[in-house]
Amino acid sequence: MEIGNLLLMFSSLAAVLSALMFLITLRNGKLGNAVIAENLLYTSTSACLAALLLLVYYFITDNFSIWYVYVNSNVEMPAIYKLSAVWAGKEGSLLLWTFLNLLVTSLFLSAGKKDWTKVKAALIMTAFTSYLLFILTFFSNPFVVLPYNPNNGYGLNPLLRTVEMVIHPPIVFLAYSLSALLFSVILSGSEQAGSEQEQIARLSWLSLTLGIIIGGWWAYRTLGWGGFWGWDPVENSSLLPWLTLTLYFHLRKHREIFAYLTFTSVLFATFVTRGGVISSVHSFGSEYTDYTYLIPLLCSLIPVLVRAKEFGDIKSVCTPQLPVLFSSALIVVFLGTVANLIVNVERSYYLITFLPVFAIIAALAILKIKKMNSVIKIIHLGVIVLFLGSASVWLFEHHETLNLGTADGFRLEDILINEDSEKFTVISEIQTPYGIVYPKYLIYKIERRDRGISTVELISYPWVDHYFALTNFDLNKKEVVLEHYIIPLISAVWIGSVLMVAGGILRFLASGIHRTNDS
Repeated sequence: MEIGNLLLMFSSLAAVLSALMFLITLRNGKLGNAVIAENLLYTSTSACLAALLLLVYYFITDNFSIWYVYVNSNVEMPAIYKLSAVWAGKEGSLLLWTFLNLLVTSLFLSAGKKDWTKVKAALIMTAFTSYLLFILTFFSNPFVVLPYNPNNGYGLNPLLRTVEMVIHPPIVFLAYSLSALLFSVILSGSEQAGSEQEQIARLSWLSLTLGIIIGGWWAYRTLGWGGFWGWDPVENSSLLPWLTLTLYFHLRKHREIFAYLTFTSVLFATFVTRGGVISSVHSFGSEYTDYTYLIPLLCSLIPVLVRAKEFGDIKSVCTPQLPVLFSSALIVVFLGTVANLIVNVERSYYLITFLPVFAIIAALAILKIKKMNSVIKIIHLGVIVLFLGSASVWLFEHHETLNLGTADGFRLEDILINEDSEKFTVISEIQTPYGIVYPKYLIYKIERRDRGISTVELISYPWVDHYFALTNFDLNKKEVVLEHYIIPLISAVWIGSVLMVAGGILRFLASGIHRTNDS
């Protein structure tokens, strides 16, 4: 049997036994028995890490007898992209997420004093992760062996051959794991452990924010359509946990329900991405087994519904303390995402519904910013600047398709093609009214049909980007088709994003300092 499969089975067994031992510890009331469960958790984590490192090794050494390596790599691909290919597909990304679940649980359990709250939280996390390991081992296994050993691989999707894809998935899945941990800690009844709970929530929010921003930067520099956020269903599903967690921070009463909903939103995003129920450039192919993600999703709703019953009626939910605006944004995005099951939701829907809510949120931030402390002020200043940039891009972006045989002010100076071991590169030199650009079209030497991709060229000013992408060409006739986007205040999107991340980092570090002082 393939050693990777053995490692997964061993990790699964250790995780299940760990969950059982945590349960037995709770039942017999002897905290000392948790040591066995804890050691089993560390064993499961180590085995899962070994499986992940083994998969990395298979990619680096071009072991195409492994089906997952075959469909996501090829000999000529640079090592840095082979690393990103490890989590580029459904199976590898699930392995990464599973390991991060085990890792954050292990770190949480090993830090500080052991108590019943930690035992309960560890039980919830190990039970959930055992379920993921079950899916990984039997239905979504990255270590399936082909009956033959191909000389080369099918190749990674050219859209994913970027540096951003090396760091974007690990950050997003870390946020997902921390959201699960926050759910578990609060469900275990540790509402009194305020500093620890806040630290987990802040790190989860920071990771979600950073992951969304890197995804937007990747879309802007890679996809060639002149935007950073296309209101794609998978993009939207990743925004939902960010909105619920932001709501959590803005509440004093009933806030735990939005911590629960954050994890539910994570599972919803997982189902949307992996279930194939909604077509998206970000989604994986669908199989009947992908509906297994519905089970933890529905289970995560139980504490939400139980907690909601304590409100008595809807009036007690809609108290003055509830940030109605964020709730409205959450509902708008959720309805738009789910509606894609039936109809194609146009961007205009979000401009009519989400953008006005975003505008009011930014306006309120402006009114209240003087009363905030310096760290919170940085985050909210980032939100204000992000709104200005986003609104400018969404409302005032201008697009034109140029055939350089007829376009005024644009002239094709030269076009040629280069070849290396990995790809063919079509390079054009184009004189524009704003300067010379060199847009390229890359054609990779791989078996897959989607082997070509345009590169993006930018001429940037503080107030506007001129964005160029080469979409068609004729080397014999010396003709090209160029997409040109004029994108106002896109720099404000990146400045606002940096401010939000910087504020998030400072806030997390401040919570760590306070916790150290308290101890």
